[in-house]
Amino acid sequence: MSQGIILSHRDFSLLRLLDLTPATAVQLRKASVTFDGEAFRDERRVRERLQTLADAGFVRSWPIAVPGGGLISIYRLTLEGHRTAFPESAEAPPRSSLNEIAPSRVRHTLSTADAIVHTLAACHERGVKVQRAVGDGRLTLEVGEYRQQPDFHFQLGYAGKTFNLLFEIDNATEPLDSRREQSIRTKILGYQSYQDWVTRSWNESGRNGPRLGFRVIFLTLGTERANHILWLARDLARDSNRRLVYATTQDEYLSEPHAATMPILNDHQGHWQPLVNSQPSSGFVREPIRLIRPVAQPISL
Repeated sequence: MSQGIILSHRDFSLLRLLDLTPATAVQLRKASVTFDGEAFRDERRVRERLQTLADAGFVRSWPIAVPGGGLISIYRLTLEGHRTAFPESAEAPPRSSLNEIAPSRVRHTLSTADAIVHTLAACHERGVKVQRAVGDGRLTLEVGEYRQQPDFHFQLGYAGKTFNLLFEIDNATEPLDSRREQSIRTKILGYQSYQDWVTRSWNESGRNGPRLGFRVIFLTLGTERANHILWLARDLARDSNRRLVYATTQDEYLSEPHAATMPILNDHQGHWQPLVNSQPSSGFVREPIRLIRPVAQPISL
């Protein structure tokens, strides 16, 4: 290894996580409960190991400002780190995943990392298997005029079932009901069109294998925004029985240690849902919420 460093199983897990998302020492310590080997006992040990990995050329770090003042470091893989973590892969990572994070993207990057780490930890806690994980900008769904890139994708296995989940980290920077490419309306229509295509392809193939589908999870800054997204999803739904969009707030999601299996998400009918559900025909003992139409505004172009 570079500079004589000997990498442990935990080191390889850390490098693979940094390929999925840039992260801080705090986030890496939380994620380490899912790593092969012993979890980090404190942040100091995380930073010390990261410094060793940086000296060996496997990771880089940049200081970023945090609300209230002060700086913290955020870490991501180098090209050498990627090659070391995935020696069997001949495909180089996109250049954007190796560069310094633009100041305009820091907030979104940290929010996405929080959600990824929490999802991994919650799955580990409840015995949910992470079968596939794809980071920001690595998955593109294209059909017709729509091109969607979810913030991250998890394929989870639980109780003999497979769940495909696409996450959207919503920091209220995009318009809700607009025809712009990055509006919530356009995103929902794009995901609907892609699910229609997946279902149509499955039917045309003679329905071979399990029926394919996914859910889109919007994590927002506030309850009102989450409910407005769900109301829009219901308004745009081509099939009222197809629960394509779930939503909750980032705070609600990150504060639930059993977020993988607890019904903390709402669907477009206001019913409570978990990320994975081994018995989808059974309802949860939680009163559905009543979704209210947002204050009427003309659709912006």
